[in-house]
Amino acid sequence: MVNEFTKNTLITFVTRVLTAVFGIIITIIIARTLGPKGQGIYSLAMLLPTTLLLFVIFGLNVSSIFYIGKKKYSPKEVFGQNILFSFFLGIFTILIGLLIIFFFSDKFFPGVERIYLFLSIFLIPFAIFFDFVISILLGIQKIKKYNFFYFFQSFIFLFLVAILILGFKFGITVTILAQIFSFALVGIFLFFITKKEVGGLLLKFNKNYFKDAFNYGFKNYLGEIFGFLHYRVDLFLVNFFINPIAVGFYYVAVKLAESIIFISQSAATVLLPRVASENDSKRLKEFTPLVCRNVLFITFFIALLLFIFSSGIIKLFYSEEFLDSVRPFQILLMATLFIAGWKILGTDVSARGKPILKTYTSGLSVILNIILNILWIPKYGIVGAAWASLISYFVMFIIMLFIYNKISKNNFWDVVFIRKSDMKFYKDFLLAFKNSKLNNKI
Repeated sequence: MVNEFTKNTLITFVTRVLTAVFGIIITIIIARTLGPKGQGIYSLAMLLPTTLLLFVIFGLNVSSIFYIGKKKYSPKEVFGQNILFSFFLGIFTILIGLLIIFFFSDKFFPGVERIYLFLSIFLIPFAIFFDFVISILLGIQKIKKYNFFYFFQSFIFLFLVAILILGFKFGITVTILAQIFSFALVGIFLFFITKKEVGGLLLKFNKNYFKDAFNYGFKNYLGEIFGFLHYRVDLFLVNFFINPIAVGFYYVAVKLAESIIFISQSAATVLLPRVASENDSKRLKEFTPLVCRNVLFITFFIALLLFIFSSGIIKLFYSEEFLDSVRPFQILLMATLFIAGWKILGTDVSARGKPILKTYTSGLSVILNIILNILWIPKYGIVGAAWASLISYFVMFIIMLFIYNKISKNNFWDVVFIRKSDMKFYKDFLLAFKNSKLNNKI
């Protein structure tokens, strides 16, 4: 179990590293070309589709992974349901987006031109389709293909941005269009590959599956909403209390700090279908703590290095114009450690069929985050926003740690602190890296 998990995690890890690098390169291009204000406007414009996407999916994509793992519904059947869901949700979400733009854009997105908001909502149907289809590959544990398409979309996005820079006057508009086209183009290939993997497509609506998927997904969905608000509500509040320029500084800090979350995301991505399909309680009890404490260890080590060289990193990639991003970046690096632990433990709890517990921790934490942001942003600016995130993430992790230990009968030390015996995990990881043919396959 560990060897297979290590290999799949390695593949996912490499993919997330590459996509994180692509994301940072795009951020650098925007920041250097358009400055803090342009960066802030772009990030605010893209908040509209990403926020809407989260609110309308209802966790149905995660339900796909869960029920395929439990073998209650066939992959072919779930694939068909997801295609239907993505079609109707795409139309519904665009309509909501138009209503928000026409009636509430001045209130929610001050300083952002409507043209950028109109363009951004056309990303929605393609992103929904991509998310619902790729979840099928994860559910059937086709990890290599899942990661290939995850990587391919990011690569196409960066490629299109580069082409548009050479051929057109670069700006926010072409960046949004590049992102839309990347999801559309890759989505076509993803559909046919997934259809081949599951052996066909059943498009007939299944009332029983919808009921089960909605029941499980809704519990997880609330947690995803709270988690997203935790990640992004500070951008709204920074814009509300200060201005888009401050958002530009803060977004750079957030984007750089988030770049190391790929470690926990990689492990959590592979962990969900694995735990959902695991029937040996003893192996499960030992396995998740092994993953969690080593993810915490690796994340801490990388965060420490980035903390030490944070000022130089900002100057090198974004120029001295973005030095105001350094302090919040350092604070958010510490927050990533607690995010990493929460992701692993929350994934385990959700895969055991208890996603509502993950939701409770997220909900409490996001309320704390909003309160602290309201109190600290007017007084301390974007540094206050960063501290609000750090404190709330710490509380979220501690609560989830207590919940997980109670469910799994593990203790604090086994879950958090690395052991000498864990060196075998690193040996397996290095062997998987040595023996893999990633250079030829992704």
